Formats: sequence, structure tokens, C-alpha cells
Amino acid sequence: MSKLRVGFLHIGRERSGLRRYGAILAAEAATRPDLEVVESDIGDRGAPWSDLRRAARRLDDVDVVHVQWKVADWNPRLGGMPRLEVALRSMGRPTVFTLHDVYAPENRWQRTITPEALGLRRIGMAASSVVVHSEEERTRLAGRVPEAKVEVVPHFVETRGDLPDRAESRQQLEVTDKRVITLLGHVIKRRGHRLVIEALRELPEEVYALFVGAPLRGREYMVDQFKEYALKNGVADRVRFMGFISEPELEQVLAATDVALSPYRSMSASGALATLISAGRPIVASDLPQFRELAAMEPGALHTFAPYEAAALAPAIEAALAVATDEPDPHVQALARRLSTARVVDRYVGLYRAAVNR
Repeated sequence: MSKLRVGFLHIGRERSGLRRYGAILAAEAATRPDLEVVESDIGDRGAPWSDLRRAARRLDDVDVVHVQWKVADWNPRLGGMPRLEVALRSMGRPTVFTLHDVYAPENRWQRTITPEALGLRRIGMAASSVVVHSEEERTRLAGRVPEAKVEVVPHFVETRGDLPDRAESRQQLEVTDKRVITLLGHVIKRRGHRLVIEALRELPEEVYALFVGAPLRGREYMVDQFKEYALKNGVADRVRFMGFISEPELEQVLAATDVALSPYRSMSASGALATLISAGRPIVASDLPQFRELAAMEPGALHTFAPYEAAALAPAIEAALAVATDEPDPHVQALARRLSTARVVDRYVGLYRAAVNR
């Protein structure tokens, strides 16, 4: 097969999951002998149009472009449309869009005539393929993007090497006498921090929660609110808010973790969940459609709970702790292999070639 030139157009804040997703895909694609990868970086979400235009024009001679789309990075007030139009006109190439943070519209207004809805409609017109990460997200796009263009490609799970020594990591984190449960990701309401705090009241004293991740810019107050809530519930000494941490520190936390948590109230795809899967620790998750899809891929990989109450979460955590060992969970490892970055890029390469052929 002829060598395909694939362009990746990156945008977003330095630590954003969107930027990380695109960079990891590009790095894996660059290892393929049948692909030539060209990366171009717009910069932060507030970059001027001139930077956007220059970045897009660097890709005007590739065969196909891959763009990550989250409206917050393309100007949510206008649905991202002006900046999107600049990019499309500057590149003029077949384009595959991956949509992030895909949520169901709450009413007809959100589905049809909000700026975000109009931006999605423009993507649907321009894209060769529109990629989402689950069948649930495909359902959420119904009537907003041409159904024939929508493809489901699960969120990849990175291949992670050996984690640091577990006993040493636990000692350095001062949790040698604890059963460690870890919630990873930005501190936002739907992540489940509040529910974990409530569940701790019903769990043994040795269960200790690590909350890893920073609040969103401008919402730093949320950490203080959750700390106050932990104090109110009498578990302030059993939670630790670690904020943003480096990759070596993250691996130390993963090594020290007994059970990982994804008690989301609602979700789109989750890079934080993918990281937890890559670590091979038992995972407790809320009973959402996306988790059910993952559980169907590899039965036994997730411990789900319902209803969305601390009274249901606490026993699910206890059950997961009861089977957790120092060794990785084989079901979680099997799920990680199914969702490996290499397999996900295989799917994308098929979409790239289809875009060029069309």
C-alpha cells in the first residue's frame, strides 16, 4: 500500500486531555511504516487566528488531517465555528474529527440551534468521518451529525511498563497501613469526589482515599468545598487532595493503589479511566452505559454499583478490596490489551484511507 501522509492538528492547554490524546495517537501512528506523520500545533485555546491559520496551512499537502474537537478549545461562545472555518479553508484536506465531551442535549434548543449544535452540524458537513468513543455517544449525536459518517473507536489505553515497587511507593506516600482507593482526574462535580467522601463514612478506618488531579482553571474553590465536606463528614483525615502530579508521581500512586475508582455521575469518554485501566488495578465504576460497554468487552474487569448512592458505592469498594492483591487484576489487563493504542490506531488508519479514497 502507498505511504499515507497524515496530519495531526493539535490545540489546547498544555495539560489538557485533548492535547494528550492527539499527541499519543500521533506518536503511535509515526511508528507505522505505511504512514508519514506531520504534526502542527495551534497553541492554547486562546491562540490568535493568525496562529491557527499558519498551523492549518502546514498541513495543506498531507493526504488526510486528524482533528480533536472539544468546543471549549475552539470558542464555545460561537460554537467554534469561526475558528473551525479558518482551519478547514486553510487546510483544504479530507478531515477526520474525533469528538470529545459528547453529552446528550437536554432540550430541543440544545439539539438544534445553540452555537454548539450549529458547530457540530458544520463538522458533520465537513468531516470525512466523525469519531466518538462509545455507542452511547453515537446515540447522543443522533439527528445532529449524519449517521453514516459516525464511527465508534474506543478510547485507547496506553501500554504501561512496570510500575515502581509497590511497597516502596506505599512507604513514600505514607500509606503502608492503609487500603488505598484512588480517584483520578480533574476535580469537578460529576467526577464523584463527594460520593466517595460519603462512602468513606461506611468503610473501615484503614480505607484511605487519594484524589489525584487539579480543579479546572477558575474553579479552584471546589477543592476547598470538598475538603470542608470531608471535615463535615468526619473523614478529613482519610482523604488527600494531591492536585496535578508528574508522571513519575502518578506511577507511584498507581503502584500504591489497592482499588481504583470511577464513580462518575455522568460521563463522555475518560482519559483518567484509561490510565486506571493501564495500571491493572481493580476498578469500581458507576452503572453508566459506557461502563456497561466496557464490561461487555471483558466481563469481570469492572465492579459496578447502583443506584448512585454512597450506600451502594461502599459495599462495591469493600468487595473490590476483598479480591485485590499486590498483583494486577487479569481481567483489567485483558481489557487494556483489547483497547491498546496500537489497536485503536489500526482503526484510525482504516478511517484515514477511507477518507482519502472518498
